[in-house]
Amino acid sequence: MKSYLKYVGVVDKSDKVHLVGFVRGVNVITGKSSTGKSAMIEIFDYCFGSSEFNVPVGIITDNAQLYFIVLSIKETNIVLARTSNKQKAFLKEETTLPDIEKLSMQYFEDNCFIAIDNFKLELGRYFGLEIVDTDEDLQDREYRKNKKKKERPSIRNMTPFMLQHQNLIANKHAIFYRFDEKEKREQTIEQFKIFAGFVTQEYFTVKQKLADEERNLKSLENQQKNINEQHEQNSKELEGMLKEFVAITGNELFDVKAKNVLLNPANYLNQIRIKKVESNYESQEALGQLQKLKEQKNTLYAQQRTLQIKLKDITSSVEYANKYREHLSSLPEIGDAKIHLSECPFCKTSNEIISTEANLLSNAIEWLNNELGKSTYLLDSFEADRKSLEAEIKGIKSQISNVYLEINRLENITKDLQLNRDLEEQGLKVKLKIENLLESLIDKYISNLEESIKNSKREIKKLQGILRDKFNVEQKFKDAKIYIDNAMRQIGVNFDFEDSYKPIKLNFSLESFELWHEKSQDEHIYLRSMGSGANWLYSHLTLFMALHKYFCSLGNKALIPPILFLDQPSQVYFPTTIKDTDEKFDAKKLKEKEGEQEKTDEDLIAVVNLFNQMVKFCSDTLKETGIEPQIIITDHADYLKLDNVEFESLVNNRRWRRRGFIMLSEEKEDKLQ
Repeated sequence: MKSYLKYVGVVDKSDKVHLVGFVRGVNVITGKSSTGKSAMIEIFDYCFGSSEFNVPVGIITDNAQLYFIVLSIKETNIVLARTSNKQKAFLKEETTLPDIEKLSMQYFEDNCFIAIDNFKLELGRYFGLEIVDTDEDLQDREYRKNKKKKERPSIRNMTPFMLQHQNLIANKHAIFYRFDEKEKREQTIEQFKIFAGFVTQEYFTVKQKLADEERNLKSLENQQKNINEQHEQNSKELEGMLKEFVAITGNELFDVKAKNVLLNPANYLNQIRIKKVESNYESQEALGQLQKLKEQKNTLYAQQRTLQIKLKDITSSVEYANKYREHLSSLPEIGDAKIHLSECPFCKTSNEIISTEANLLSNAIEWLNNELGKSTYLLDSFEADRKSLEAEIKGIKSQISNVYLEINRLENITKDLQLNRDLEEQGLKVKLKIENLLESLIDKYISNLEESIKNSKREIKKLQGILRDKFNVEQKFKDAKIYIDNAMRQIGVNFDFEDSYKPIKLNFSLESFELWHEKSQDEHIYLRSMGSGANWLYSHLTLFMALHKYFCSLGNKALIPPILFLDQPSQVYFPTTIKDTDEKFDAKKLKEKEGEQEKTDEDLIAVVNLFNQMVKFCSDTLKETGIEPQIIITDHADYLKLDNVEFESLVNNRRWRRRGFIMLSEEKEDKLQ
């Protein structure tokens, strides 16, 4: 996105404006300590919607009644302002900016101050942030305490890509601003695909429809599974009834198998209703079935007995293994045995027998230790076998119960005859049971379940196609990682990392936002383990420059403005704990205060290179992408001799040594020297 910060300013209690102007590319604010340099990043953050006011207490907070910034976004300008009232913020669009130096409180009209939540939404729209619902599955809301949708993407989650505070820029434990808050961290990572322009609101709508349809398909398939299981059960039940009918009457009710009857129950119900029950009293079918069932019963009992014997053996083995393990655990593990040479006290002849015994003892120790280790695995194996056998025995018992039911049913045929119930009557009873079963199944088989499943699968395929063809988020993430990692290698090679990290090969995860140096394919060294403040500083700079180069390469698809604040990047070489209070920056004097004056030239060269690389980065990115990033550096380093640009052009009247950000009446303007 083509946007940059034009001004940071305050209106003091005398209605006077104090401001700093900026341009695209590298901007430097330099000066001695306690002049308000670090306040720039805090004023920007506050005017950009922060709920916290972190401007350092002092001259600025004592004198300011309003803080403001001016942003250029695409073809327009927006003025953002805040007072001490954290509940409201000012937002006004200006196609043509008024004279900023002549602003007063009169410009900041009350009707342009809106509630802070509305302010964030309105500001987000200027950056193209119009997605309102980021849930990918509507059912997720049911698991939240408030039952509401996720927080909508916020411009506040853009700030981690833009701000590197003084305590962050060379930090080995933290890389991104506000990532100490778990919720903010997760939101920023999750919303990267939005900020990078990978997705629109349609993406989340399609994802929600897909999740709903996948649940619908699962429900339909479960219904299908239940019907199939019921169908199998009905088939067994019908087959039993048909066998019973044959056993009673000696005749087949149908000339097809039970499964075929269930495929079209209505057709066979019509056939059975007009069929008369006729019996063959000479049929031996019942006796034949009864004989087979008794043989089956004996076979099942034999199988059960065999398995029960195995189970008893396994149970005994488990009990033994438990006792054995308890016994072994009470024994200490033996490491070695000391061997003393035995010799005759008179002739001093060595006795070799003890060495042989020692070898045998060593072998015994090794065996015992192996046994101690094996006992757990042995017990686990026995337990698995016992569980399997118990399941088999349970299944066989169920089969035996079913066989007894069938035997009783056949034996009841004879008993009913003895009670003067002829075979036709008994056959009619079975026929009516079959009719009832078929009637209960007719409605179920009319259902259009299979067609519903096909339609659901087609809809899922269609939605997946939209996600793949229109958004292809997974591939975009892969491409983004490749671009960022390659950019980090191109940028990082120009920084003076320690020799053990050369050539630097930084990698960045878009899933976790972790940064590491790939020493080898199997060895990743994370930032916290890289050692040296210089390595941490260069890692931060390399990553953020690569991220902004990537955003610039996306053009207007990216929503994040290419603005990067760097507060005190030279602190690794000229620590901020050493107060810089002189009228002119003196590197040698600062190093003397630190007690490392012998490193002055070496550290100054490193700082010069740092600024050179940022200038080069902005220039190269403009050539490659057509968008020039804006880097705003607040530092006390000054009068540096850079390669291809005058340092004064980067400072551009932003030197605060005889004055501060807020210039009181008795202070004089800094003059270029």
